[in-house]
Amino acid sequence: MAKEISNKKIVIVGAGIAGLSAGIYGQKNGFKTEIYEKNPVNGGLCTSWVRKDQLIDGCIHWMTGTKEGTDINKMWHDVNAFDKEDVIHSDNFGSIEYGDKVFTYWCDLNRLERDLLAISPQDKRLIKKLISYITKFYRMPLPMDKPMSTMNIFDFIKIGWKMIPYLPSFLYAKRLSQVQFANKFKSKELRYILSRVVPGDGNLYTALYAYGTAVFGNGGVLKGGSSYLVERMEKEYRDLGGIIHNNKEVSEFIIKHKTIIGMKLKNGDVVASDYYVTSCDAFEATRKLLKRKHRDNSLIKRFISKEKYPTPSCIYISYKVDAQALKELNITNTYEFPCEPFNVGNRKEDSVKIRNYLYDQTFIKDGHVLLNVLIHQNDNDFYYWENIRKDYPTYKKVKDNVAEQVKTRIETRFPSLKGKIESIDVATPMTYNRYVNAHRGAYMPWAFTAKGNQLLHNSSVSGLKNLLFSGQWTIMPGGLPIALMSGKFAIQLILKKEHRKIALNK
Repeated sequence: MAKEISNKKIVIVGAGIAGLSAGIYGQKNGFKTEIYEKNPVNGGLCTSWVRKDQLIDGCIHWMTGTKEGTDINKMWHDVNAFDKEDVIHSDNFGSIEYGDKVFTYWCDLNRLERDLLAISPQDKRLIKKLISYITKFYRMPLPMDKPMSTMNIFDFIKIGWKMIPYLPSFLYAKRLSQVQFANKFKSKELRYILSRVVPGDGNLYTALYAYGTAVFGNGGVLKGGSSYLVERMEKEYRDLGGIIHNNKEVSEFIIKHKTIIGMKLKNGDVVASDYYVTSCDAFEATRKLLKRKHRDNSLIKRFISKEKYPTPSCIYISYKVDAQALKELNITNTYEFPCEPFNVGNRKEDSVKIRNYLYDQTFIKDGHVLLNVLIHQNDNDFYYWENIRKDYPTYKKVKDNVAEQVKTRIETRFPSLKGKIESIDVATPMTYNRYVNAHRGAYMPWAFTAKGNQLLHNSSVSGLKNLLFSGQWTIMPGGLPIALMSGKFAIQLILKKEHRKIALNK
């Protein structure tokens, strides 16, 4: 347990990665902290659950910060999230079928370049540019040491100087979607496979940065998946003396003279504290907890501009599959193939991307292994699911139908799996909305699109002295490292108010 060197208390809303991060850094810096979580389990969107005796990982497909010595890795170790031995690295970022060929996104860039050139020598210039971008975006320095609002002129000069070699490439890739970039290639095959590096509406930069983390060994996964990560952070927080109140939903902040004087729970109880940190959904925090009384233009303009700032959600279908039959297919852990088109809500899908968990014994039980399918959805799709959820029998029927359609297409592509694959769960955008109050069912904040601008929120709330925002909504495009970083940033801002510097107290 950390030595208490302050008599100040911090209350944190939400026990996701950002909330646990804020709690750990708060405890290590001598504050008394308590976390209030609406659910019986912790982790927020970083979650796992069990269906028909099969563990389902609902979050981690790759995780930035798994390479020892990197800045994000050091932060993961600050919160004791995992050990070096817990990380699993793959030699690829997945495979995709086109026609009668299979293309693999190898983590060996030389091999990737050779494979691309073998398909289309006439696209050599763009292929070289692609390889260059993957390297540049991974190496591009990101300000992670402290919040930008605490930086002085010398900090900005230092960051700007380091950014100069990368800025032209970043600005170019920021303005293009991965589809727009792929369409520049002469080869129809390359246009197809390079438009599907990652799902969703993000720009070229975010797609290649994600790929680059795997290429350079900084985008692995953890043995045990999301639940293991949360368990480790939760244990670290409790060992430091932190307290988590589960099944305690917050209803509003009580504000007087630009200061929060209390936090009201759904059961009517009021909790007092010196500082408050929200680690929940940003829309939930601004519209519900603050009762729309404190306008934040940087957030509001993104909430209302769905074309520039779409929020990604998904249909997340899970199956249990005969492990030996799946192993005999000898395919990569992530594998996409074209299929007969089928409808999912308002969308028509013509491919299926499967992910199997043969690489981790945690997800293999009684001869079966987890296989899941993520089908991209966004803001507009949410309203479809919200509407049919009003009649639960219809909602369940639609979910089951989607799962069956996908299962049929998997069995058509891989006949040896017929009769050896069972649908066990379907999560929709409404699932995310109901369980973690995710705005429009978003599992990540706004996509960093070609039309939108980056967001680096300063974590403060205009007109309030003792409330800080944290969570992945504070920095686009979000994700686990941003959640982790934002928790630390919130404590650093409180320390600044207390005229103290951050210390880990290890």
